[in-house]
Amino acid sequence: MSGTSTIPASPRRLSRILLTLYLGALALLPWSWFPPFPWLHQHAQWSDLVFAAAAVAWIGEKLWAHEWPPLRPTHVALGLYVAFAVLSFLLTTTDWSSGATKLLGIGELCMLALITSDLAPRPGVTPVMGRVIAITSLLMAAAAIAGLILFYAGVQTRLLGTYGDLAPSTHYARAQAGFYQPNLLASYCIFAGAVVNCRRAQLPVWLRRATVAALWLAVLMTFSRGILAFGLAAAIRAANTRFRRITVSVFAVFCALVIAILSIWNLTFDPSSPRSARFDSSTATSRWSAMTSSLRTLAGNPLFGSGPDTHPGRYLGVPFDAHLTPLNIAATLGLPALMTFASLCTMLWRRRRQPTDMAIWSGLGGLALDALAQDVEDFRHVWVMIGLADADSQDEQRKK
Repeated sequence: MSGTSTIPASPRRLSRILLTLYLGALALLPWSWFPPFPWLHQHAQWSDLVFAAAAVAWIGEKLWAHEWPPLRPTHVALGLYVAFAVLSFLLTTTDWSSGATKLLGIGELCMLALITSDLAPRPGVTPVMGRVIAITSLLMAAAAIAGLILFYAGVQTRLLGTYGDLAPSTHYARAQAGFYQPNLLASYCIFAGAVVNCRRAQLPVWLRRATVAALWLAVLMTFSRGILAFGLAAAIRAANTRFRRITVSVFAVFCALVIAILSIWNLTFDPSSPRSARFDSSTATSRWSAMTSSLRTLAGNPLFGSGPDTHPGRYLGVPFDAHLTPLNIAATLGLPALMTFASLCTMLWRRRRQPTDMAIWSGLGGLALDALAQDVEDFRHVWVMIGLADADSQDEQRKK
């Protein structure tokens, strides 16, 4: 729905309910394990239930108003992505109960992007979204800081993750706040930093600065590769001259090389003694083992992959994700699904509004770098970011 369209009087209450539910789902995004949500799937959370209610309200609003979003290429790409996931499920899945749950999750992610792209252009919606993301991010950062303080006070909590990356260490604590993993917290910080800096969010200066500072603290406490991606996103937002843009491009290449090196060789690092850092080439890293074994899985079934709810890689004999987003999509859902996802991202870039809101694209750029180190296609905030980019596209502007 465009910013100038009017909603009939009868479903306006339904629209307010829809917006409240949607904002509630956004507020719950960084709270995976708290409050506990023991149903459906091991990684399900309350935001899923609230968003499901929002989706029902959105469909009800559209049916009542007889007004659906005009079909755009991005909508076709989202539909094809779900279609290829369904084909992968039908042709490869042996455990249908588990596969169906994963397939439902893929549908939820695409609906999250679709509904975000429909709601964000409405008058006053993006500023409220920005405030919700800012407030929940401040609470998330406070939880991360509290976890670290409690750790050094001798109290173990779920606010901290493993003391290492995929291979645990005992040298340092890594914040994860309400997430299941520190890496996921770092990824969310990239998304939140982009949203609060978005022009249309119109946040008060003090709130934006406080949120950005809190996000920096939170992402640094993760001791993850996501720090590089968060820094890249911040650099993209600051690149307002030709020289800075060139510098950011060089920095992006440098970050990609660092992530590639860390994926091939093990780095032993203790923050309390930086000089002790060293590379260990005697054993393959978990990510390298996962990537090479995922490539073999892809070669075995390039069209439909190993199935939606599978782990295409292996590490120490245990099923493992690829920890490289393009490869994980291809190895689980097939090459057609990967091409569809890539075309979706390409279309968003080609149809972006001019002048471009670099805050939105800084988030997508940071998440793209993060995608080299983990499987971001399953992260809810990534699809919210995709929806925001679609809402800021030339197609959306032409409707106004």
